[in-house]
Amino acid sequence: MSLLTGGTHTPRHYLLVPPEATPNGPLHLGHIGGPFLWSDMIARHLRVRGDLPLVITGSDVYESYVSLRAHAEDSTPGEVAARYGQRIQDDLAAMRIGVDAFIVPDQEPWREQFEQEVAASIERLTARGAVLTRTERVPHCPASDRWVVGGWLQGRCPECGAGIASYFCEECSAHFLPESVVEPRPLLDEGPLTWREISSLFLRLPDRALLDSTLVDLGVADRYRETVARFLERDGLTVRLSAPQTWGVPLPGAEPDVPRALFPYAGIFMFARLAGAVHGRLSGTGVNAFDPDSGVTTLTTLGIDNVIPTLVSIVGTSLLHGDMKPYDRCLINNFYRLAGRKFSTSARHAVWAADIAASPAIGVDTVRYHLAGADLESEASSFETADFLRTANATLADGLGKRIDAAWSRLPEGPPQAPAPAVAELLESLLAEQSAALDGARVSTRRAVAALDRWCADDAVAHAAEDGAHWWLKGLSLLAFPVMPDLAERVWQGLGGAGEPRAATFLARTPAHRDRPAPGFGRVSAADLDACLPDTLRPGADA
Repeated sequence: MSLLTGGTHTPRHYLLVPPEATPNGPLHLGHIGGPFLWSDMIARHLRVRGDLPLVITGSDVYESYVSLRAHAEDSTPGEVAARYGQRIQDDLAAMRIGVDAFIVPDQEPWREQFEQEVAASIERLTARGAVLTRTERVPHCPASDRWVVGGWLQGRCPECGAGIASYFCEECSAHFLPESVVEPRPLLDEGPLTWREISSLFLRLPDRALLDSTLVDLGVADRYRETVARFLERDGLTVRLSAPQTWGVPLPGAEPDVPRALFPYAGIFMFARLAGAVHGRLSGTGVNAFDPDSGVTTLTTLGIDNVIPTLVSIVGTSLLHGDMKPYDRCLINNFYRLAGRKFSTSARHAVWAADIAASPAIGVDTVRYHLAGADLESEASSFETADFLRTANATLADGLGKRIDAAWSRLPEGPPQAPAPAVAELLESLLAEQSAALDGARVSTRRAVAALDRWCADDAVAHAAEDGAHWWLKGLSLLAFPVMPDLAERVWQGLGGAGEPRAATFLARTPAHRDRPAPGFGRVSAADLDACLPDTLRPGADA
């Protein structure tokens, strides 16, 4: 099959669902560098190839951290969710992360659709015997009448001993009941805790072997399957469906003085189903993407802190639903850190997406290229200032930028001659390498960048006869589009192409706009980057 002719490629539908961001603050590079950049790079490569991807995500408005932020800002959860939800959409746009629909579950037109999906899913799961009522011990603060759950609860992880907030551990990905937290304490000093027995809703999970075999089929790495196995061993094949909180989609409760709302990590199952329905409307297929015979490839991108919610609450629950396929792919990334430490919204240890995108000296393409070079599928990585400056200056400004400028100066007058067969063959092979890196059960953005780098370094192509400079630049735009979309579009359109780069129209012999300046990269100084760094990285800051 030749992508460069387009005649034999049948377009396929894809639904990509990066995680719902919690609207308790803006996005930082730790958010961007993993699930959001992954989904965007995959979608862009699929479009280059001629497929039909849609990216649908939204705002995790009912997370307890929204209530925490509202308390800190003397506001309401709804106001906080709306304010930061818009910031999140702006941050994604600033980093050129494409989103086709952004679902906000507490605002219309989404609220009614989401609550209908919640009701329909719980009714179906109840009819199939999957909804259980269980008694559990939950901390309560009588002085403030606050149920100390979610982000209001702190302590140590019962699995690895790390400090935790809420129901999960970011170090080992474990999830647990509030009563399992070691040395539990309230976030706020509001008075002593009492432990009350309340009734909560849980979902009965499918047979352990069935869930594990499904994860094997999805290509989930052994280490994440082991995390799921430990969770199931401790919590007895159940996952939380309700929580004693007032901010959320209300569910019928047994005790009049105990609030009951949909647990956010259970809500991501209903969110996924709603995303599938939205895909059916936007794509024109007319079916939910999660219908067993939809013909849509569904995938989600997620960090290791969302392993249990995704692999248990979504994949496991889909097996209980009975008329729904699970995600076809669950693409998991390790954490992206800042100077070796975890990005932190609360501690302000972050490089904010909006700040670095707005820098007049630092281009968004440079940031994306640097982030994509990390192999987060295999290991954690860290944003280091010296490494970034090396990427910006040596690799891009003084390297690729000068090659582009030299090739631009050799563009032919009028339509170019057809490319040499070896040029097209090399481009086909590198596009295939990007497909292998981005369109499979495992994702490696580093390998996708490596395919681009191989093309960029090939002087034989740029200096080939038959107007090699033109075809080198045009091939660059196809391979660069998933990584550096601004550069790719400027090159493609400068060579007479329309819209986004597409492999099927690569061979069109359109004359270049030689009067346009060559796209390139400016050099970035340490002072330019310092303006985007947090105070935690300033000289003398407490490490």
